[in-house]
Amino acid sequence: MPFWLLVVIGAHLLNALAFLADKFLLARAVPKPAVYAFFVGVLGAMTFILLPFDFQIPTAAHALLDIAAGATFVLALLLFFTALKRGEASRIVPYVGGTIPVWTLVIAYLTLGERLDRNALLAFGVLVIGSALIARDASTGASHRRHAYTIASFAAVSFAVSTVLMKAVFLQQAFIPGFVWSRAGALLAALAILLHASSRSAILERRARPKGRYLGLFFAGQLAGAGGFLTLQYAVSMASPTLVNALQGVQYGFLFLLTVLLGRTFPQLRERLTRGIVTQKIIAFIVIAIGLAMLSRAT
Repeated sequence: MPFWLLVVIGAHLLNALAFLADKFLLARAVPKPAVYAFFVGVLGAMTFILLPFDFQIPTAAHALLDIAAGATFVLALLLFFTALKRGEASRIVPYVGGTIPVWTLVIAYLTLGERLDRNALLAFGVLVIGSALIARDASTGASHRRHAYTIASFAAVSFAVSTVLMKAVFLQQAFIPGFVWSRAGALLAALAILLHASSRSAILERRARPKGRYLGLFFAGQLAGAGGFLTLQYAVSMASPTLVNALQGVQYGFLFLLTVLLGRTFPQLRERLTRGIVTQKIIAFIVIAIGLAMLSRAT
């Protein structure tokens, strides 16, 4: 199995833990998604501690690319957190993750000239089918749920744009300076949230901030998310961004198992688990596992 594939699998375990923390906090401690996106963007500035290991000042063109990559990531987070608050974690997360690879494929094809060979493209298709299957909601749902999927769609596009921009960053800059300076763009986007009056009021309001045991959970979730994000970006620097994003299905298995294990203890994480839903998820996981095996052989 290629090393980059092992890196992605480890990253998705960390991301599954982070997403569960996100769902819990959005339900209990941080009612406004803009508040959460702001703190995530600001905390990204902590990556500047890595800069001395490979200090490089980007050119003006590189700096603009770095800022764009980081800023679109914060936009994607804001949209994603909004959708996550309105919908179920085990459905919104797979829906976003299942559509990100499709958008990444299109955007990378048009902007980076990326081409997948037949075997890799076939594995990509199987992985996307598995992701779509696990995200499928057979119920008609309420209007707020449909609205959550609309917001999630915009989040998926934003995540895809950010990933392709990060690949462009790594094609032109070394990993550490490229990654760190892109977090400067994320910081600027987070600070821009303060321009929105109601969001600024919520951010500055002490009640909106995680505190007590929620503060510990917030930082634990951010640590897991930061580790997952850093390792995913390292995988993007080594391999195709389209294939890296197509492996979101690995995360769904972790997310589903963690939801089942923790849902009884924490009602905020509880999902609808009828026999049909469980069967659908198991079939989807099998399809995703097949796609993963195919991708391992193709690369």
